[in-house]
Amino acid sequence: RYPRSLKDSQTMSRFATLVLAIAAAACTMAKQPEIISVDLHPDLIGIHGPAEEGVAVPMNLHLMTDKVAQGAMCLDGTPAGFYYSPATNASNANKWELYFEGGGWCYQEYDCWERSKGRLGSSKSWPSTMSAGGLMSDDCNVNPDFCDWNRVFMVYCDGNSFSGNRDEPIVVNGDKVYFRGKRIIDAIFETLMPMGLSNATDVVQTGCSAGGLATYLHADYVGDLLRAGSKQLTKYKAVSISGFFLNHQTVEQKFVYPDEMQYIFKLANSTHGLNSDCISDHSPLRQWQCNFAQYTYPYIKTPFMALNSALDSWQTGCIYTSEPVPQNSTANGACNAAPGWKACSGNPDDCNADQIGAMVQYQVDFMNAINGSATYDKSGNGAFLYSCHTHCAAQSSSYNTFKINGVTMQQAVSKWWNSDESTPASDNRYEPCLYHTTQPYSCNPSCG
Repeated sequence: RYPRSLKDSQTMSRFATLVLAIAAAACTMAKQPEIISVDLHPDLIGIHGPAEEGVAVPMNLHLMTDKVAQGAMCLDGTPAGFYYSPATNASNANKWELYFEGGGWCYQEYDCWERSKGRLGSSKSWPSTMSAGGLMSDDCNVNPDFCDWNRVFMVYCDGNSFSGNRDEPIVVNGDKVYFRGKRIIDAIFETLMPMGLSNATDVVQTGCSAGGLATYLHADYVGDLLRAGSKQLTKYKAVSISGFFLNHQTVEQKFVYPDEMQYIFKLANSTHGLNSDCISDHSPLRQWQCNFAQYTYPYIKTPFMALNSALDSWQTGCIYTSEPVPQNSTANGACNAAPGWKACSGNPDDCNADQIGAMVQYQVDFMNAINGSATYDKSGNGAFLYSCHTHCAAQSSSYNTFKINGVTMQQAVSKWWNSDESTPASDNRYEPCLYHTTQPYSCNPSCG
């Protein structure tokens, strides 16, 4: 469907020149590249937060203090929890939207210890209410399919997309750090069942960024929990927002992000917190790959829709142009740090002719990673894969404005949700254009 490499386009010679230039620079550069510390929650900005005055139906915090003994705790040992608002339409009282929060990952011991001091690793400072936009909005003009359902916002505080399952904490600077994401999921569902989830007929599972990855990793497990506890369940589907992160080298051919994710997989003991079919099908040395959507996606049985940019802004900065950080550093990665790439990775319009070729290659690699799986073509599934250089667009106004062939993301989700499982995947699939290799680079006017 897409060229396998830039050999199939006019950008190949530019890309080759670029790689040679980088290699030469690496050999002669005396000064180390600038290391830029990533905000601990770059994917949270502008998509959700404490409910403000005027929000029609804020979600209220439920701390699971009674589940701490069974291990449902954040990195710092404080109780895990979730936000909940009941259905506002009586006819939808048994319909539920479940959401995994995002917020990146921590990658090694000191990074996770540092994360345990903030809201992505501790419940100490969580606000009493929460609101969210786009696919989680309570505004029926924005989110007509799910706006008046029961809504659950599962707060992220385990550091590895709700997959950690380590019995004993690690100790850093005298503080205990726990990895219990899998147990948090179990505790949330145990708590929700008597709150009405046991009567659920329709459930959609979603999540953004690290929570979008969690949607891939746990879609089938959540389905198992629902079928065990919700005997009236007739419809369950999952839709991931910006969760398909590539196992990919940097522009300097360094394995930065793959090494980071392999480390947290082992540190958090995530083997038993991921898709069990993926784990059993990989050798022990390769099981860490199941922490990536591209390796779990082929095993997902749940009807699934992927919402993702093929040139995701988090990935261009924190995968493609990242640099390694020293061991025992509290830095949460080093995004946009490859020499000479900061402007381009932040905005493709600022790329030079060689760099835009590399960005097109990333789009090609993304599409080949996702459409190479039989899951992509499985009946009942769908995808809205766009070229806009954004992250978590389905939780912003872009949910209603980004278009492919005249269809918005919201319209695509609605059509997929209301289709049955025999509908060909091609009927609910929307694919991106590739960036142009000459100015103007953008190929989709709806990106803005």
